[in-house]
Amino acid sequence: MGALLAAVATVTAPAANAAPHMPLGNYEVLNDRWNDHSWIWSVTHSCNDDPECGTYYDDPVLAPHTDNLNVLAIPRPLKSHRFQNIAYYADGRYTLTVDVDDGVRCVGYNLPSHDVYSWDAATLAGTIDSTYDAGCYGAPGGISTFTFSLQRY
Repeated sequence: MGALLAAVATVTAPAANAAPHMPLGNYEVLNDRWNDHSWIWSVTHSCNDDPECGTYYDDPVLAPHTDNLNVLAIPRPLKSHRFQNIAYYADGRYTLTVDVDDGVRCVGYNLPSHDVYSWDAATLAGTIDSTYDAGCYGAPGGISTFTFSLQRY
């Protein structure tokens, strides 16, 4: 009987080196990209890899458990556009890819960008790689990298 209990404990015990995962909840995005607004992320379970669906419930039908999360970004103040997509988890990091209508901010107008957020699951710190086809006032396109961290809100 003791051997059976030891075997069950070995099978059900969490791995000592299990990778940390980001808890669900709301986070403020602290970054060096913008000085005129900020973001709140609502982080939930991802529903069957649907980028527009997130839930706080780990449901075997609607949202079977995966390491991926759903991120709904809410701008503050509401002068920018919200975005939502799946943050994919691999090797201790999350990666969120979004196309943003107003990622390049010029005086009087905005231009689109393709943004890739990548952050460490344990420290919640990472980078934003923002790619854009054109810069302000006819400047050429390019890529800019910014740092950010997530703080529980």
